[in-house]
Amino acid sequence: MINRLVIVVALMFLASCATRQDAPGGSVSQVESSGEKGDSVVETEIVTPGMLAAEKLASTEPSVYFDYDKFEVKEQFALTIEVFAEYMRAIPGSKLRIEGNCDERGTIEYNLALGQRRADAVKAALVSMGIDGDRIETISYGEERPRNSISSEAGFSVNRRADLISR
Repeated sequence: MINRLVIVVALMFLASCATRQDAPGGSVSQVESSGEKGDSVVETEIVTPGMLAAEKLASTEPSVYFDYDKFEVKEQFALTIEVFAEYMRAIPGSKLRIEGNCDERGTIEYNLALGQRRADAVKAALVSMGIDGDRIETISYGEERPRNSISSEAGFSVNRRADLISR
């Protein structure tokens, strides 16, 4: 019995001398809770910059919308693009696909070209934020993938977009 007591005291002494080290590039969150028989249990969760960026990305609308017959990125979508840039910086192996889309007005050829210019404009914004263009693929679907099929300005405005898809 005394041997067990000595071992427990020695282990407690050694545990109190331990130092805490943060994970490289991350932070550590500790939560203390009661285990069985009243023992104290410490749960550790390591949060990396990539995890934070992915969480932020998941709560961001993944589309940039455009005015009629335009491909200039509006200032109101700068934050959306910045969130994708942060994600790509935090996860170096990540890639992005940008899909340009248009409403149904215009010829098929014109809308394919306009959709490509929209995708390229979003890509250029990401490249200007330091993202390697080789990690970004662009494609145009023109009017072929509408999000809304109602032929009204409200329906058209939803279809004039570039969708950002992380891979």
